[in-house]
Amino acid sequence: MAHVELNKVASVYSGQDGSCCCGCSGKHTYASQYRDWSSKDRGYEVKENEVSDRSVKTLVNKMNKLFEDGVEKEDGDDPSNLVSVVNGNRLYIAYLNH
Repeated sequence: MAHVELNKVASVYSGQDGSCCCGCSGKHTYASQYRDWSSKDRGYEVKENEVSDRSVKTLVNKMNKLFEDGVEKEDGDDPSNLVSVVNGNRLYIAYLNH
């Protein structure tokens, strides 16, 4: 069973399944402790309005609940970089600090 450790999550994404994950069909949110790292990783500054520890925690808890309920993580995930799961028409991704 998959499990996402909150303290390792740099950012999360919630968006429409089947669409790209650039942010046009969903939203990326960043953990405050990894804001500087995330800015360097993506190549430009993570702004204050993109940071929410509460939103990151909420989405990680939602993902872990889905895993507990037997929903499988998406195939092809590299567990050192990200974990993703689909629920209905929503795609949830936890990007891990590496």
